[in-house]
Amino acid sequence: MLRNTSWDLPFTDCGEGLDLLPLLINGTFCAGVHDGIMCWPPVPAGNTIRKRCPSFHGFDSSKEAVRKCGGNGSWEDIEESIVTIFKTNFAECVIPDDIDVFRRFDDHARDSALAMSAVALSLLILSLLSILVVFLLYYCILPKFVNTILHVRIHKTLFGAAILDILVKMTTHILLLYELNNISFLNSVFFTEFVCKFLATFKQYTEIVFLGWIAMESNFLQILCKSEHLGSSGFTIYCIVGWGLPIVPLTLWVVTLVVDHKVQCWIDHTSHPVMWVIDIYKLFILTVTFVFLLVALVRLNMKEYRDKVYDLSKMKYAVTLTFVYLGCVVCSCALVILPKHLPLGEHQPVQYLSVIMTSSMGLGAAIVYAFANKDFIKFLRHNDVRMRFGKYLALNVP
Repeated sequence: MLRNTSWDLPFTDCGEGLDLLPLLINGTFCAGVHDGIMCWPPVPAGNTIRKRCPSFHGFDSSKEAVRKCGGNGSWEDIEESIVTIFKTNFAECVIPDDIDVFRRFDDHARDSALAMSAVALSLLILSLLSILVVFLLYYCILPKFVNTILHVRIHKTLFGAAILDILVKMTTHILLLYELNNISFLNSVFFTEFVCKFLATFKQYTEIVFLGWIAMESNFLQILCKSEHLGSSGFTIYCIVGWGLPIVPLTLWVVTLVVDHKVQCWIDHTSHPVMWVIDIYKLFILTVTFVFLLVALVRLNMKEYRDKVYDLSKMKYAVTLTFVYLGCVVCSCALVILPKHLPLGEHQPVQYLSVIMTSSMGLGAAIVYAFANKDFIKFLRHNDVRMRFGKYLALNVP
C-alpha cells in the first residue's frame, strides 16, 4: 500500500511530476494519470495508492481516495461507489451525512446528461439528413453546370465541413451514452488513449473549420456586393485558408497538451488554460465574418455599388439571412465558451440551450445556404429540374 500526500498538484502542473517519477521506478508500473480531479503519479505494478481527498464541498479532506495498479501495469477497476471517477474511488471522501445528497445528485445528473445526449443526437441526425438531402439535390437533380459555380462550390464545401462536425459530435455523444449506461467503452481495447486524443483533436478541428467556411461564404458575399460578375476562380485559395489555417492554432493546442497535460484522454478537458488558443481563434473567425457581412450591407446601401449588383433585393436578403445565422452561431459559441470561465454552466437551462444550439448549427446551415437560398429555390423550380427529378425517382425508387 502506497500513500502519497505530496502529489496534490494543481490541474496545470500535473505534467511536471508525471515526467519525473518513472525515473524512480524500476520494472512494470502504471503510468501517471489525471482523473479529472486529482493528479496520480506512476505506481509500481501490484500496488494500491491512496491520496488525501480534495477540499470539495461534501468531502472530508482528512480521508483518502484510492487507485489500484494491477500486476500488468494498468490501472484496475476497484469497488464501485457513487463517486468513482475514472477508476478512482472517492467513497471514503464523502461525508456520511451527505451520502444521500450525493446519490440523489448523481442520479439526477445522470438522467439530465442522458436527456441532453438524446436531444443532441436527435438534432444532429436531423442536421445530417438535411445536408445529405442538399447534396442529393446538387448532384442528382440540379443541372451539372450549377455545381461548377464558385459560390455553389463554396456552399458544398461548407456543407462538407458541417457533416464532419456533425459526425464527430455524434461520436462523442454516443460515447457519453456508453459511459452513462455503465458500458466501459472508453477503457476498451478499441478506444485507446491515442484514439481518444485524436477524436478530441479532430473535434476541435472540425468546429473551427466549419466556422472558417462560414467566414469564406461571408467574404464571397461582400465581393459580390461590389462586382458585376460572379467570378469563377479562387477556389484553391479558399480551400487553403478554410482547411489549412485552422491547423496553426490546433497544432499549438496539441503540442501544449502533450507537453503540459499528462492525461489519458483530452475529451471534456476544456478547462485547461491553453483552450484559449482555440477560443480566441473562434472569436477571430466570428469577428472577421461579422466585418465581411457589415461591409456587404454597407455596400448594398451605397449608390456606387448598388447599381452594379445584379439583383439588389436578392443580395440584401442573402446578407440579412446570413447575419441572422451568424447571430445564432455566436450565441452557440458563447454558450460553450463562457461556462468554462463563469458559473453559468451549473444552470441546467444553460446546458440544454447550449446542446440544442450547437447540435442545430448544421440544420441552420442547410436552411440558410440551401432551402432558404433564392438561387437554390429558383433552380429547383425550373421545369428541366422537375423532369430530371421525375426521371431520378423512376430510376432509383422501386
